[in-house]
Amino acid sequence: MRAVLYVSGQTVMALINLASFAVVFGMFAAIYTQSLKMGLTVAGTAFVAGGLGFIYSVWLLYRPGSRPPLHS
Repeated sequence: MRAVLYVSGQTVMALINLASFAVVFGMFAAIYTQSLKMGLTVAGTAFVAGGLGFIYSVWLLYRPGSRPPLHS
């Protein structure tokens, strides 16, 4: 049975790292502003912005008409 979407271990680790950076940014924002709401807002914004950048880089790599990636 074929998988509809294959996710490699490196992709999972990239998303985990992205989430951890978002949490750290949110934590620093909450400490600086003394507001949990601002910390959650910054963490959410950082996660969405990083996720969009990650999706864009994956799209550039696998878009139709592009050359396959070089394997070393």
